[in-house]
Amino acid sequence: MDANSFIEFLNKPFRERLASHYAFYQAELEKGFMTGRMGDAPVDRRMAYKDLFSDTFHEVLVFGSNSYLNLSTHPQVQDAVCAAVRQYGTGTGGSPAFSGYTRQHRDLEQRLARLGGHEDALLLPSGYMANLCWVNGLMTRQDILLYDKHSHASVINAIKMTGVQFFPYDPDNLPALERLIDELRARPGCPQLFATVEGVRSTDGSVIQLRTLLDLCKRNDIFVILDDAHGMGVLGERGWGTLEHLDLLGQVDMRMSTCSKALGAQGAWVSGSREAIFYLRSYAKPYVFTTALAQTTVATIDAALDVLEAEPERRHALHANRRYLTAQLRAAGFEVGDSESGIVPVYLPDGVAGRFNRRLYERGLFVNVMEYPMVAPGAERLRFSLMARHTHDDIDRAVAIVVETAHEFGLLARQVGAPVRAEAAFA
Repeated sequence: MDANSFIEFLNKPFRERLASHYAFYQAELEKGFMTGRMGDAPVDRRMAYKDLFSDTFHEVLVFGSNSYLNLSTHPQVQDAVCAAVRQYGTGTGGSPAFSGYTRQHRDLEQRLARLGGHEDALLLPSGYMANLCWVNGLMTRQDILLYDKHSHASVINAIKMTGVQFFPYDPDNLPALERLIDELRARPGCPQLFATVEGVRSTDGSVIQLRTLLDLCKRNDIFVILDDAHGMGVLGERGWGTLEHLDLLGQVDMRMSTCSKALGAQGAWVSGSREAIFYLRSYAKPYVFTTALAQTTVATIDAALDVLEAEPERRHALHANRRYLTAQLRAAGFEVGDSESGIVPVYLPDGVAGRFNRRLYERGLFVNVMEYPMVAPGAERLRFSLMARHTHDDIDRAVAIVVETAHEFGLLARQVGAPVRAEAAFA
């Protein structure tokens, strides 16, 4: 469904939305479109997948996983999980505010805090919940949140749940942000301002100019939260993320990152000052009333951090693969974003991405597609996610499949290698 159709769908009454949504997906199934994918193996560069409503698995090249460093199958990590099961069992039995908190959790929180140059950290079951927690726990209806227009959906949902005042901004247009700040600070009572920003944009893998943004926010007493979901494990000399990469450890008020991407586990954390983290432990309702991470997951994260420190070659291999894939796609004539992370975006014309992605999958290539409302109308793209274990042969085959599919769709009419604008790359 294209952007206009989606907006029209959202404006329908509830009962009509139910009926039209079901009818839409029935039609999608008849056309052979995907409604979900199910894997049947450990996450790796090649996996067996099937459509959600199909009975047949088939092997595909996987360029759609966030397991950038392939740590979920590392023997050291797996051994740590087995040992944790024998020592602790499989669950905590309660929320961390009441009974589900152990020395194991505390030690990991302190380790994670150091990755941001902070004093303390709070462990949470997911990145989605982490964003719910800091909005819900820190802010009230009297506060104002300035949110990066590229923010994860969890930030937007947290805003709706908490009822805080909010304004979107573009981190690439700081003069406009400064004007907005001046207008808000001129309001009676001068409400507290918060700002959140993605370190690595999940839609295109680019790294923002964080230092300049922080300077602006510090001059205006704005509490800054960095969303570093895609930076952790990928950026920095030790893989500590965007803050290390930009030499800004300890310079943001709060940092959120996940354990479910480069670390190959589950969960997330928020780090900051002792004062701020203690405040969250008291007032972040999703934290207070949710069962704590299982000890097996805590052991997984801790062991993954050990491997991250001991095997920097994994991170180096990931970046070598990203550079190689980018070069191959551009040589074939595609418009590719300037990524510094494990994400490589390939831009497509509006209305093509879903069908294009289906044909890639049928040809044996699994990548993610980003359509409205994940990205703005007219900014559709494929999102390749690289792994350290990908080989040049894997990448060559993936590019060949994309080229073959682009020719089928009539999207490579221009001369190969000709410089073109993103919105006209496939004219």
